[in-house]
Amino acid sequence: MRQQEYVETTGELARASGVTVQTIVTYADAELLDYIRLANRTRLFRAGQATRVREILAQRMASRGRRSASAAA
Repeated sequence: MRQQEYVETTGELARASGVTVQTIVTYADAELLDYIRLANRTRLFRAGQATRVREILAQRMASRGRRSASAAA
């Protein structure tokens, strides 16, 4: 895979997804998100994974019997 496909840092993905950095790290460590690590240990995520993060969050909330904020509106 080409490195240029991986463009979002953990913080950028967290902001785009509306979640915390720790949530992104947790999902990445659970191998739910596709990323690479640079030599300085920075994670780079594929562009557009914010949708995937929101899907994971929605699935986890549903499995706990919670409604998402968008479902409550």
